[in-house]
Amino acid sequence: MHLDLATILTLHPLSLTVGALCFLYLRYWSNRSRGLGKMAVAFLILAFAALAAGAGEQGVVDYSTWAFITSIAAPPAYALLYVGLWNVVTEKPAGRVWWIMVIPLIIAVAAVVTHFPMVRTFRATVFLISLCGFSTACALLALRNQRGERLESRYGLAGAFACKALIGIVTLVGVIDPEIVRLTPAATFLVLILCQFAIAMLVLILVHERAEQRLIALTETDSLTGIRNRHWLMDRLPRQVAAGSGFLVIDIDHFKRINDVHGHPAGDLVLKDVAQTMAATLGEGALLARTGGEEFGLYLPRTSELEAVATGEMLRKAVEELSLVHEGVTLKVTLCVGVAVASEVMSSKGLVARADEALYVAKRAGRNRVRLHDARATAAPEAGMAAATAGWGI
Repeated sequence: MHLDLATILTLHPLSLTVGALCFLYLRYWSNRSRGLGKMAVAFLILAFAALAAGAGEQGVVDYSTWAFITSIAAPPAYALLYVGLWNVVTEKPAGRVWWIMVIPLIIAVAAVVTHFPMVRTFRATVFLISLCGFSTACALLALRNQRGERLESRYGLAGAFACKALIGIVTLVGVIDPEIVRLTPAATFLVLILCQFAIAMLVLILVHERAEQRLIALTETDSLTGIRNRHWLMDRLPRQVAAGSGFLVIDIDHFKRINDVHGHPAGDLVLKDVAQTMAATLGEGALLARTGGEEFGLYLPRTSELEAVATGEMLRKAVEELSLVHEGVTLKVTLCVGVAVASEVMSSKGLVARADEALYVAKRAGRNRVRLHDARATAAPEAGMAAATAGWGI
């Protein structure tokens, strides 16, 4: 089916309006709506400009009127789209990014002073350069992932913007030298229509994907300490661990005494600061979790006995150096750490039980210390092992 330019220019604002409605719908239902309103306004401005261009092609609107409308409206719309996408991707205020609006302001002043919109080639060139530049910037922005979020939709979104930039470049070459590229304006806007739908859909997916991941993280995070919970750790602990797998059971010494003497708010402070100190000491990617009460677990997929003990000692020292103050009272906190490293393939239940045994050895030895499970010691019977790991849910 053949579609002429006038028809395409009529369909183009419809695609932009649908995209704007998607952004507005998402903004209404999302608790984190920053940027979506800007993107909706940008799409509506582009829709208005496209509608004016379509009306101009059909002779409904005076040539000079729609020429100036499209030349002055499109650049700020693309700049606003970039600002809105910045908000969506980074979830931060735009701040200095607003300076990008200077570019369309310069274009608007140039249009008024030079009347370049009256020349079709100049008007098309400025429009296409704006489209290419801002679309390329949006594509790069969509790939921005400073927080390490696993959002697969960002690649599709970057691809949609990159497609817009590419079609703009190809069309610009055709405007400069029609002998090199023979691409009709109708074909250009048809591709842009498809890109508009793709961008709206992928932004919708990105926001929902991020919300879903946050919901999952919420169920896997301990609300008091801010680190992961037992459910999260158990999901990552295989049933059978390989040789060289290590596990640390970490317990805060005399925690009940802290609650009894100083109150539960003091206990909560201790739990939070100890957890955050250990997490900061281990760094990102550590398989550390609060497993219940004042107890924590740390899984080391690949380690040696020497390295595992060194890790436990590092955590013990980091917590021992803490100076926590609650209602004017300084609280000194220490840890007991039980360490176990698998010498062969074994069940995770057995590895945790060995670390638990080592923890009680450390407690009996006077607390504030790290103890490695002695593999030469008599193995605990299966029933005892089950009791030792009952609190772990494995």
